[in-house]
Amino acid sequence: MGNFQDLVDYCLDCVAKPCKKGCPLENNIPDFIKAAKNQEFLDAFNILSETTVLPSICGRVCPKNLHCQGNCVRRLKGNAVQIGTIEAYIGDKLLKSDYPIFSEIAKANGKKVAIVGAGPAGLTCAAFLKKYGYDVTIFEKYDYLGGIISHGIPDFRLDRGIALENFNKIIDLGIDVQFNKELGRNITLKQLKKKYDAVFLSFGANKSKIPNIKGKKLPNVYGANEFLESQKVLELSGKNVIVIGAGDVAMDMARTAKKWGANVLVVYYREEKNMKADKEQLALAKQEGIEFLFNTNLKQIIKNKDYYKAYLASNNGFKFVYPCDYVFFAIGSKPDDKITKKLGLKLDIKGYIKTDKKQMTSMPGVFAGGDLIGQERTVASASRLGRDAASYIDSYLS
Repeated sequence: MGNFQDLVDYCLDCVAKPCKKGCPLENNIPDFIKAAKNQEFLDAFNILSETTVLPSICGRVCPKNLHCQGNCVRRLKGNAVQIGTIEAYIGDKLLKSDYPIFSEIAKANGKKVAIVGAGPAGLTCAAFLKKYGYDVTIFEKYDYLGGIISHGIPDFRLDRGIALENFNKIIDLGIDVQFNKELGRNITLKQLKKKYDAVFLSFGANKSKIPNIKGKKLPNVYGANEFLESQKVLELSGKNVIVIGAGDVAMDMARTAKKWGANVLVVYYREEKNMKADKEQLALAKQEGIEFLFNTNLKQIIKNKDYYKAYLASNNGFKFVYPCDYVFFAIGSKPDDKITKKLGLKLDIKGYIKTDKKQMTSMPGVFAGGDLIGQERTVASASRLGRDAASYIDSYLS
């Protein structure tokens, strides 16, 4: 226990619970830490399971300094309580036990719900629907679980074995999963609507936004989202790589390229203080030798024979050329309109699926969540939308 006991003892157990308010999932942080202080780990896990089913994952990959730890009272006069580390410890401890995620599950109510996508929103929705007594089937286009957790977060940030254990703990609730089922290819929304009482769409929005500049379609120019999802590996020893962006995807792409041997330059059009990336990931990127160029835009990419050149321009008008071998865009993503436009659902001006306040789409009985509806792109935020959707679906079917 040693060091862990020191971590939990450091928490002041605040009455106001600002850390809870800063958590997208509203985890009851002081209470699960208090239980852990007394080494009552099953109680701590049960408290966590009231709001989350991915503690081993969220505790590791969430931007804690923006959320729970960023709101910790301890941070005012020193360091914040290491909430993420504590959450992951509790999650890991119970993953290796025989305890289920939920201490109680309602009796089967005879109603069936289909979920499209096995990412954080889909898995969380499935788990809570099962808790409420529903028969749940997940349709996943790949042959593995996790969605963006599995193909968007590099191994050096999240151990694959731990993630798989967490996923399996959810599936062990009695959730059916049908792999290699892709909406619009071998299943349709119409088929799901006919067979199931409700449908939850959570297949993500992973199509990278790429500016309309010269060179955007060159062979060595990629959208970081699709590239990470493809799980392709490149030999980049000594190569010059530019990553455009300032969020977590940009950091993941930059650090991945660096570990493959590249010289990496991250280009961002605003100041460093405006970066949305987790501060811990940003610090690690700098430690690893990744360079940053702020207040700068990429104007075009030119290929001359076997080498590329990036034309950059600073906000004060200074223009220069940077030799590069690869360019990755990580400036956001959107839904694949080849899929969404065929669903018969109303979309907003940016192509996201429109929902009401209870996450129901324009088609009764069809709900949506996660990146598909244009919300914040973190595992915790997607999970919250999945949990909320389960509650809304329960209300709708009740």
